[in-house]
Amino acid sequence: MIFIYSLKGPLIGLFTKKVTPLNKFANYLIAGMLLGISFFLSFLDLAEDMLNSESGLFDQAIISGFTSIRNPLITEIMKLITAMGSPIIMIIIALISVYFLFIVKKHSWDAGMLIIALTGATIMDWILKLAFHRHRPLPPGLVPASGYSFPSGHAMVSFVFYGMLIYLLLINFNRSKCTYLSTFFLALLVLAIGISRIYLGVHYPSDVIAGYAAGGFWLTGCIMGLHTVRHLNSREKAKINE
Repeated sequence: MIFIYSLKGPLIGLFTKKVTPLNKFANYLIAGMLLGISFFLSFLDLAEDMLNSESGLFDQAIISGFTSIRNPLITEIMKLITAMGSPIIMIIIALISVYFLFIVKKHSWDAGMLIIALTGATIMDWILKLAFHRHRPLPPGLVPASGYSFPSGHAMVSFVFYGMLIYLLLINFNRSKCTYLSTFFLALLVLAIGISRIYLGVHYPSDVIAGYAAGGFWLTGCIMGLHTVRHLNSREKAKINE
């Protein structure tokens, strides 16, 4: 109780004193750390359930629901959506984005972090699949899929890549209706990609949710890293201009 009471003053001051750039930066870091930890613990919980075969009923119930609504038109739509989470499409979008950030906006760190986010997510997906070696659902899905199932690579990498694009949109453009509409579309796309993997029968629902959790952990780290670099660069520029 004495320890908690001793923190009362600093904690109240944190929310009542004037918000300086340094305080704002510290608050961002604290929020990012808490969010990253939440994603990490969520992934661990999902992995434990998968290893202990505790997610079977949940997975089967959702898979049965998606199987019951399959028809040729929805299947073709889902194939188009899932293609947006394929490596070739994301690499093309990444190259266009990097060119714009590096050449047009002159933001080398933004461009570099986008590459780091995408590359890191791809490597992490490969490592986690080998670590858990969960086989894909049977019978075979409606689209070709190789490798292990847990976590979903499409869900993880698209969460990281399109999530990073959302962040870059918000920090590089005015908060206009167009910007918010673009961020909403990208967020909806990430969700749709995960759903498409379940509908097409190449992943269990728990694979997709775990992919989002693992991707969220990595994305949070990348955003915190870029935010830190931007903060330090702004301080250096401020010192030079003094």
